[in-house]
Amino acid sequence: MSTDMHPDAATAIRSELSAIGTRRSTLQRRQRRARIAVSVAAVAAVAVTTSAAALVVAGLPGSTTTAAIGRTTTETHTGPALIEIGDAPDTAGAVIVDITCRNDVGMVTVPTVGQGASGVHCRMKRTMHVVDGRLPEHGTTTFSVEASAGTRWTATVQYATAVTSAWGVNGQGQTYGVPNASGQPDLVPATADNGRRGWIRSTDVDGGDVVESDGMTVIGHTTVGVAEEVPLDQDIIDDLDSVRTAPPSPTPSRRH
Repeated sequence: MSTDMHPDAATAIRSELSAIGTRRSTLQRRQRRARIAVSVAAVAAVAVTTSAAALVVAGLPGSTTTAAIGRTTTETHTGPALIEIGDAPDTAGAVIVDITCRNDVGMVTVPTVGQGASGVHCRMKRTMHVVDGRLPEHGTTTFSVEASAGTRWTATVQYATAVTSAWGVNGQGQTYGVPNASGQPDLVPATADNGRRGWIRSTDVDGGDVVESDGMTVIGHTTVGVAEEVPLDQDIIDDLDSVRTAPPSPTPSRRH
């Protein structure tokens, strides 16, 4: 029975950490597209989020709104653990998770909607708030928290509804809105160099024309500088490699 960190989560987080400051960075690429502020500014203050839902701008087409439902569960553990959170309400679409590091050792990560993961490096940031935690696996009622063996943490977990609005569609047949679990629309939010806000093709990662939602009326242009690569601290790599997944419950309960 493996207790290694989930490979998809490890790969996503390691890739993002090593790419911060370069064109390869998924988060920074989406930041350039949408000019959206996220919590990852540099490796020195790591709070990695690899799910698209973290990049949502409330109110725009494709944005996701969550609302807590049901009771909260708070537990403190050292290392990886499964938290029993009970049967998911019929309306549940996500899990809201608040993580607080109790020491400055290692990392804590949680699975998010889709194949994403969110993580916090406890030596550099003490807390993490996740609104798009993944629902328990079918047939179970436990939420998995991955952590380094010596990392002590407290988690408060609660089910939430999750409603994602539809992307807009213009007369050219282009979709416009913000990235979400469904992927990327054709046009994403952008701010032109002249300060005007509009939309840009999601493929124009290095800048391009900013247009109205009709996809045709040009209101400005945006340019993107090329950042220098940020070397990944070996301590962070070691801490990421130390993260493990809790073994599944031997007798999982049934989730309705």
